[in-house]
Amino acid sequence: KKTANKNILYFTIIILTGIIVRFYFQIGHVFSDDAYYSYLSYTLYKGDFAKDYLGYPVFLLRVTYLYITAISFKLFGANEFATVVFPFLISIANLFLTYKLAKLFLKSEATALTATLLMAFFPTDVVFASINFADAPNIFFINLGIYFLYKSYLNQKLKYAVAGGLSLAFSMQIKENIYYIFILLIILFFYLLLKQKRINLQIVIALAFIVLNIFIEGIIYLFLHNDFLYRFTILNLNYQYSYYDFFPYTAQKLSGVKNYWRNLFDQIFLINFRSVFLRRFYLFLPIVASVQSYFNFKKKKNLLLTFWFVGTLMLMLLFTTSFTEYKPLDLKRSWYIFPLLMPMIILTSQLINRFGIKIKTLLLIVYIAGSLIMCRQYEIYFNKDNLSALKSFLSNHQNEKIFTDHFTKYSVDLIRNYPNPESSVRISGKEFDWTKVKNGDWILYNQKHIDELKMQGYSFPDFDVLNNTKAFRLVKKYGDFKIFEKRF
Repeated sequence: KKTANKNILYFTIIILTGIIVRFYFQIGHVFSDDAYYSYLSYTLYKGDFAKDYLGYPVFLLRVTYLYITAISFKLFGANEFATVVFPFLISIANLFLTYKLAKLFLKSEATALTATLLMAFFPTDVVFASINFADAPNIFFINLGIYFLYKSYLNQKLKYAVAGGLSLAFSMQIKENIYYIFILLIILFFYLLLKQKRINLQIVIALAFIVLNIFIEGIIYLFLHNDFLYRFTILNLNYQYSYYDFFPYTAQKLSGVKNYWRNLFDQIFLINFRSVFLRRFYLFLPIVASVQSYFNFKKKKNLLLTFWFVGTLMLMLLFTTSFTEYKPLDLKRSWYIFPLLMPMIILTSQLINRFGIKIKTLLLIVYIAGSLIMCRQYEIYFNKDNLSALKSFLSNHQNEKIFTDHFTKYSVDLIRNYPNPESSVRISGKEFDWTKVKNGDWILYNQKHIDELKMQGYSFPDFDVLNNTKAFRLVKKYGDFKIFEKRF
């Protein structure tokens, strides 16, 4: 009983510390994909879904995440805070799930506590607890599904498998990462069938829920869009829309050549491999987890956990993003680690607990120190100081009319709590009439935003007019963002 109370105390301290760290390193709106999520959620909240939407087509499919944010708008008001409530709560819930999963797989209280501590401080999970991205919530429900499926297998109670299947299906309406687990479940199903000559009902139930979700969704899309495969149609459109984010364009930027095999090698080994194993934001935990995986394979222990990690790792490095040709995913964005995060953390905690208390304590101290440093590096990466100053400036100037590109406009409206629609205006088209900008109006300009939007196929006027004429003056500059005022 004394040991149990001590473990409860340790767990409580870890959870509270995790919450404090997430509050301290909160970032909020970063003028990125969260701008699209926020706008689409706001249109749901207002009852005119995707009205005048310009942006990635795939975001339209993530309706569950959009609905949750819309509900948050209803509860907390249409503002920046409401957009990060759900990601923050999910990040805290993920700490509890980490403990439960680690204990379920490894049957060790000490290892489960270590895993929870690692997750509490892991930089990517800490920072994205306060950013309105769908990645962390999506993976949370996938991992929750895995927890229920394995618990069903151990306890031989199919009600847990049903809960797991429902959780996996729910994740599919948040983001599309379910295909990793779908493939791993199929591999595991046939392995058990061939090796042990039996059908695993937990896997059958999980696959049934995933396939049923696709079928029901297809029927709905058939009625709404006359396209049963509407999801895949949109995914293909999204690939065309943001081609520059996908292979081979990503690898071509590295090598400068268009040879397919050279690009493929560069994508897998010089981009993806390095992005996973040699990225400082991850504190080299993928390498640590790989070492523990080797030990597990050698001793033939914890093979299911190891399969989860190694299988997901291989799929992330090698899996195609296209059904018509082989195009591996580009992993340069650090938040793409989320599908790998849970098994990686649990395996790392297993390796750390192989050592004595002194070495273990030293390793955890070094890890926590490195994590805090990397959290600060994330703030620099997202340009938090400048963004915070820009958001404060926009919030304090609600009445000024702002002209900007459509992407930046989504963020401006959110930060100013969705004021009168006339308070912000899109700048678009090469023939944009600058006389629409009246004396005292502002132009919010970001060259990087414009460059990316041009790659998406949008056209804009010549913004050199802002610097080359006396009609405009620079009011403020926050990193890449510049605010100009029309003088006359």
